[in-house]
Amino acid sequence: MITGKMKITDVVKAYPKAIEIFNDFHIDYCCGGNDALEDAVKELGIESNSFIELLNKKLANQAHKSNKEQVLAMERLMEMSIPDLIDYIIDTHHLKERGLLAEIDELINKVFLVHYEHHQEQLIPLHSLFSDLRKELQQHFVKEEKLIFPYMQKNFNGDKGINYVKSLEYEHEAAGNLIKEITACTNDFTAPEDGCTSYRVLFQKLQELVKDVYIHIFIENSLLFQKYEGEI
Repeated sequence: MITGKMKITDVVKAYPKAIEIFNDFHIDYCCGGNDALEDAVKELGIESNSFIELLNKKLANQAHKSNKEQVLAMERLMEMSIPDLIDYIIDTHHLKERGLLAEIDELINKVFLVHYEHHQEQLIPLHSLFSDLRKELQQHFVKEEKLIFPYMQKNFNGDKGINYVKSLEYEHEAAGNLIKEITACTNDFTAPEDGCTSYRVLFQKLQELVKDVYIHIFIENSLLFQKYEGEI
């Protein structure tokens, strides 16, 4: 049973399917994972008791029909060693997100050129925000893969390692803020009615990227870094 006093990160660990509902309500379970659920809900202007009751009902209904792979995946991730978890993050999320960034970069420039005349108010800021997010993520991946992850695999705890973790958490927050701006700019990834197929695919790919980045950040903040700091 989920309560309002639970940290968002603890809700996701116990009920991975909550991610889908949190995405629908724009509840930040990655960078804001340490917030109490009731506080995060109130900040969004939602009545917390009603939301938590709805959340528990939805998760209870899903339990009867959900495939258990996602739950098992969470259990498996929580049991992984630090080196294995790092390999998983690189092989799963870095690889996928690099591919999506390349796809979106091509699409956004195509859509920008075709729809500039009628949708420049949306496309100009979106183009800028995506460019910032792409740069943020690409630099972040390299920093992790070439510097911080190799260090973490060989050195446990220590001030240097903890400082590395704090720097990554800061970068996660920066990426999270850009994602929130992109979500607002795209009207929650809803393409305009006169948008062509490429416009719609662009928004679908952006949403896919956002969902993957959120899970990626959650795994690092709430699993990898807590393991590294000896909290789990």
